[in-house]
Formats: sequence, structure tokens, C-alpha cells
Amino acid sequence: MPKKIVTIAGSDTLAGGGLQADLATFHEYGLLAFTAITSIVTESCGNICIYPVAKSILCEQLTTIFSLTDIKGIKLGLLPSVEIIKIVSKLLQENPEMIVVVDPVLIFKEDVKVDITEIIAAMKELIFPFVDLITPNLLEAELFSKKKINTSLDMKEIAVKLSQYGSKNVVIKGGARILGKDAVDVFFDGNKIHILKLPKILQNTNNGAGCTFASVILAMMVKGVDILASIKQAKVFVYNGIFHGLWIDEKHGNVWQGAQRFFGSKKREK
Repeated sequence: MPKKIVTIAGSDTLAGGGLQADLATFHEYGLLAFTAITSIVTESCGNICIYPVAKSILCEQLTTIFSLTDIKGIKLGLLPSVEIIKIVSKLLQENPEMIVVVDPVLIFKEDVKVDITEIIAAMKELIFPFVDLITPNLLEAELFSKKKINTSLDMKEIAVKLSQYGSKNVVIKGGARILGKDAVDVFFDGNKIHILKLPKILQNTNNGAGCTFASVILAMMVKGVDILASIKQAKVFVYNGIFHGLWIDEKHGNVWQGAQRFFGSKKREK
């Protein structure tokens, strides 16, 4: 029987990120995955719109899922309001035995209608102390730490700083912004800094990379793999997913979670 796992996240209409990416990833690892939708996200002409679900509907989804037994892990994605953060925090505190990985999505960071200050504060107070790992990208790490990141040394410093908010482990995803040929991620396990590198892929087939990365880590940990090995596997999985990414229009594409199964690490034929 496959192990049971849950994603509590937003729905990405274009299916690159959000719970769609989570489900595609979990299926690649042979897990039985359930979903609680926090919001519906749409995009038109570069404008991102977020439609949070009603609190009562989220609670009904969680009640349905957690009436089941033997759920092993929870992946958190977009939590679009303080009210939803409070609901999820209560759930985490009631289920301390579960492995929890958080991709602290701040997709609304450019939406002036959303008070991101309150959301950031609520995440740090109500979510981070009850999870095993947070996986912010550079911009998210800057917003949570209130410090600018320009180098890998900055990433190390801020990974340690973010761990002080309660998460047992922190990995900061460098992406393409840090200078150099490699995409650098920094993992702090509470005691030691680990640096992970793979060559940068300079093509826009990276929609869903963060969601996929966190989902691989959780999938591996639920299957009994230690956290460092899980992070290393996630980096390779996402690298292949971007390299073999699927274009959805002339300029943008999604990570392909099936790439490693079809191609392994081989280059795609042109």
C-alpha cells in the first residue's frame, strides 16, 4: 500500500506549480496523495490573481483528509491569508508526529492589495516552529529575514537566521540570481551548512520548480531517506525537470515532473 501524504496549497490553473506540481511529483515517487486547496491562482497577461477559498471550505477539506489514518507527511504551499495560516497552524500542532515541509510561497509579494507584512509575521510565528524544513527562494528569504542576498555567503548567514524562527532545517534556493555558472542552494541542518551546486539552466521552463523541489524532499523523507540525501535528490530531480521542461507558450514553460523517469539525466534530443 503506498504511503499517504497531503499537500495543502494553491491551485495553479496553468498546472506548473501549486498542488498540481505536488501531485505530479508525489505520483513519481509512488505515494498516495491528497489535496486541500487554499486558493485558486490564475494568470493573464502577466497579472497574477489569487482567490482564497473560504475558511469553512478549507476546514471541511482538512476534516475529510484527516479522518483517514496513517498519513505520514504534509507539504505546505501557498497560504494566502492570516486566517488560513491559523487554521493550518492548529492542524500542525495537533499532528506533531507528521513530517512537514514548507515551500513558503509569497506569490502575492507584488500584489499591493495584500498585506504581506502580516502574512510574513504569521508564517514565522504560527508555521515555522511546527515544521521540519522550510525551502524559501532568494526573494522569500529576503522578505522573511529583512536582509538583501547578493552572494552565497549571504545565503549562509540568512539560512542560520531563518532557523531561529523554529524550523528544524532551512534550505535557501539560489536559482539563477547568484553570480557564477552554478545554481547554488544552501542547506542549514541546525549545526552545519551544506552547499549544493548544479549548472544553471537558462531557459524559462522553471514554473513549479520550488513546489516540485519541496515535494521531492517530503516524498523521500516519508520513504525513510535522511534529509540531506532527500535535498540532493530533489535538486537533481528539479534540474532534470527544468532541462526537459514543457513549453506552454512561446516564452514560458513548466517543470516536467516526468522527465527523470523518461530521460534520467540524459540530454533531450533536439
